[in-house]
Amino acid sequence: MHVLLDLFFTFAYLALISVGNSKAVITEMERLVVNVHGWMSHQAFVDAYALGLLIPGPNMLNVVLIGNHVAGLAGAVAAGLGMFGPTSCLLASVAWLVKQPKPPAWIKQFHAALSPITIGLTLATAWNLGKDIFFLKDIFSTVICFLALLLSVRGLFNSSWIILLALLAGAIKGFFSINYGI
Repeated sequence: MHVLLDLFFTFAYLALISVGNSKAVITEMERLVVNVHGWMSHQAFVDAYALGLLIPGPNMLNVVLIGNHVAGLAGAVAAGLGMFGPTSCLLASVAWLVKQPKPPAWIKQFHAALSPITIGLTLATAWNLGKDIFFLKDIFSTVICFLALLLSVRGLFNSSWIILLALLAGAIKGFFSINYGI
């Protein structure tokens, strides 16, 4: 029972300090799982992380694999509840507050403060994922990236539609390059 509580509180701690970007705490997660608790080796942790990325669903399902490795099904449930439970309750509480007739003023201030951070993180992610094409190695991809950025910043389309449009544009480009050598 003690190991289940350790799993729950370890992953709850990681979820709460990640502030919505759970990939930012992978290093701390490895430190806690491998070095502090000794639940698994470095290689087993890397394997669990890689396998967790392949599973459809939330991007941190590797915690369920870690919990399963440590304490079987009960460990998987404890780790999963720790990673997803507290932040889900926190977000549900904030959503409930926002829906009230007079939401607290700090919610609007907090939201306003997070907007520039979100934009910065989004731009940093776009840069890291697309830095190879930003140097005009592929003008088509560069144009698509800048159009997607413009559409998302201006709020003209939902990001899901932007991704689908970019996918369609890439498929059309692939069709013409295969069939016509363009």
